[in-house]
Amino acid sequence: MPSQPIVLSLSRSPLRDRAEALLTLAERLLDLLSEHAPDDTALGAPAFRAQVEDWREKLRDEDDAAGLTQVVDTIAESCGAFLDSTRAHRTDREAELLDLVNVLHEVIDTVRGDSREFEHELIRSTTAMGKMVEIEDIRELKRTLSREVQTLRDVVAVRQTSEAKHYDTLTNRVRVLEQSLIKAQAEAATDALTQLPNRGAFDLTLREWVNRAARDGRPFAVAMIDLDDFKRINDAYGHPIGDRVIIAAAQLLRSEVAKDEFAARFGGEEFAVLLLAPTAAKARDRIAGLLDRLPRSYDFEHNGVTRFVSFTFSGGVTGYVAGDTVESLVKRADEALYDAKRRGKRRVEARPQSFLRGLIP
Repeated sequence: MPSQPIVLSLSRSPLRDRAEALLTLAERLLDLLSEHAPDDTALGAPAFRAQVEDWREKLRDEDDAAGLTQVVDTIAESCGAFLDSTRAHRTDREAELLDLVNVLHEVIDTVRGDSREFEHELIRSTTAMGKMVEIEDIRELKRTLSREVQTLRDVVAVRQTSEAKHYDTLTNRVRVLEQSLIKAQAEAATDALTQLPNRGAFDLTLREWVNRAARDGRPFAVAMIDLDDFKRINDAYGHPIGDRVIIAAAQLLRSEVAKDEFAARFGGEEFAVLLLAPTAAKARDRIAGLLDRLPRSYDFEHNGVTRFVSFTFSGGVTGYVAGDTVESLVKRADEALYDAKRRGKRRVEARPQSFLRGLIP
């Protein structure tokens, strides 16, 4: 969001120069943090963005140099705390993987340790049995042999019991770690704001669809969707309302895709959809139908007053052709999206691959 000029009611002086310098730095800091704060509800990112907007208003309203300095100090301290929580969150993720490595080390050490003890006991018993040939009394020989056999049975029983306990303990730990990693993987593949799959999940899924289509010829289409004039919405209403607009767009897309289809947040205000459509034209009609289902406006409360915001989107669609790659499909869909933007927005354009190109190996 570009900084808005603020006139301070101070005469030209070093104090005023310092205040304006602080203001410029604070505005730039807020721009960067609002832009790059991670979209993760676990970190309180939406609340942080809302706080950023409050700070902006305080900066614009403050006309006293000393008061401005105090506001900037508060901003710096709060931003530092937010960054610390971000760092701690990432550290927790790394700790889960480190715990898995420690369990693997424990398994190796346990097996190695038990094997050494068992091997040592077998060697001792073998040596003892070898010396039995020196015993001439048959009754003493039988008693000694019986003792050694029982000792070996005891050693084997102890080892089996020990292995069973270790196995149960390690199995429980691995199960807990497995569940934790599954959850972490799901979170890593999910956009925190919209709960749609994220860009990484889309890239992997598109590659699977391309490989499947190359193998069995099953047709599909790729659609790229971008909200129109989204920066205007953020500038006019603030990032919290902008986030709500993105969530509304995600819900609209989710209502369109079938069980075997796929919708993802590609990044920012852009989305990507994989449709089981036989042609690009059929896919374009489906995405264009969403424009007709857009509500005229969405209402929200601001300072006790009901306000309204509306939005539209533009889309670009293309269909898979033999020989297509992940890169060529995304590039073609993006080109169709740019066509829609150039032709006035709030529309969906299709860019099919040429028939001749599909015949080239």
